[in-house]
Amino acid sequence: MTYILISNTTNQKINLDNLNFVSNEIQKLFNAKIQYNELSFNKAYEWDLPTNDIPYKILSFITDLKAQNKFDANIIKSKNKRKKKLLLADMDSTIIQEESLDELAKMIGKNKEIAQITKEAMEGKIDFKKALIERVSMLQGVSFEILERLQENIKINDGAKELIKTMKHNGAITVLVSGGFTFLTDYLKKILDFDFTHANSLQYFLNNQNKKILNGRVNEPILDNQAKLNYLNDYLNKNNLSPEDSICVGDGANDIDMIIKSGMGVAFNGKKALNQIADLHFKHTNLLGLLYAQGYSDKEINST
Repeated sequence: MTYILISNTTNQKINLDNLNFVSNEIQKLFNAKIQYNELSFNKAYEWDLPTNDIPYKILSFITDLKAQNKFDANIIKSKNKRKKKLLLADMDSTIIQEESLDELAKMIGKNKEIAQITKEAMEGKIDFKKALIERVSMLQGVSFEILERLQENIKINDGAKELIKTMKHNGAITVLVSGGFTFLTDYLKKILDFDFTHANSLQYFLNNQNKKILNGRVNEPILDNQAKLNYLNDYLNKNNLSPEDSICVGDGANDIDMIIKSGMGVAFNGKKALNQIADLHFKHTNLLGLLYAQGYSDKEINST
């Protein structure tokens, strides 16, 4: 099955004119009248295409649609497994709005140095492990208490709670896998009820007052893009699932390998390196877009 999905949760701007325009263009391209299905009023609509073979004209139409309208337009391909059984989600700039290391940098007055390294790493311009080690070294001597303050300040992206609840309600396994740190993934596991979390852990020592102080190092092995792919493969194998059963979401180069392997690879406000290979792209749609992509309508989404 193949679908065209248009969505926008930012300002709910999809109107009847947009829907009629897309319907008319699809009718011209396939010489068939196809009625849209409303997944969310003014926010998400889909068309079930009559063939799995996507002509170039449809790809061109989708590209133009994205450029001319402030909503997301995606082609969804599904081999009878549209609702996925496994979710792997990145954390920084995906489940949460912030880059956690950048936020720590702001709190200790080293934002400029650390943020630039983060930007280059997420764009795939420098090696992730090297970038992580270099940034963590700048945290040497900082009290562990700063990590607890960061927990209180992070903002969870809209749709994250509903995404996790809905997929778990429908029997899916939910995994948070991050090149960030366990102090934050463990916190988010409690808040959002992920089934499993994986991340890097920061080293520390106890000072004379018995307080934890960061020593500027991270424990090996470092969780990077290869580790994310390894976790995806592990969960697929342990649960007797195929890649088609999985959906993965992230924003940067560190997510590329798992995005490529997954049945539905999603770039969420993605950087250029990830956008070039992802199946789906959401820029104007919050994390509910991952549910709409799987065919969930608002009435099927769990919010409490």
